[in-house]
Amino acid sequence: MVRDLEAFKVWLGRRGAEVLATTNAYEVLRVRTSSGVHVVHKNRRGRQTWPSLLSEIVDLYLDGGSPRLSPTARTRRSSRLRQRYSVLITRDGEGCFFCGQPVPKPDEECHRDMAPSVEHLVAITHGGPNHLSNAYLAHSRCNNIAGDISAVEKIRLREKMRGWQ
Repeated sequence: MVRDLEAFKVWLGRRGAEVLATTNAYEVLRVRTSSGVHVVHKNRRGRQTWPSLLSEIVDLYLDGGSPRLSPTARTRRSSRLRQRYSVLITRDGEGCFFCGQPVPKPDEECHRDMAPSVEHLVAITHGGPNHLSNAYLAHSRCNNIAGDISAVEKIRLREKMRGWQ
């Protein structure tokens, strides 16, 4: 599925995924992303089996996409998100930074694409601070679309998603 597995591993790491050690001779790749742990297996003949969610990530890789793939630390992150959520709602309102649609509360049932997340205007990978002054609420899907593009590109994306352009 991927011709250069080492380059794919580097790409995954640069987007926040955690490439894990394989646990047996039949594992080709083990990676933890925002959507869980994915394992690529091979059979005795060397034929590989790729999980569907990882195949979708491969498609983004092959198309030159730049998704955010950081694994979630559920308890710590959800507790931090709950704390930040109310502060960000008070400061900015309940709309997603990108699309403007309401962002559900952290404990509210919703589709995973609509789940609340904290967007950093200047991406952490670009040296941005993990501080409220750099944080905004966004849907998980919108945040993943933005990935780690520059702040200027995020503003352009926001304008496009809101139909201002």
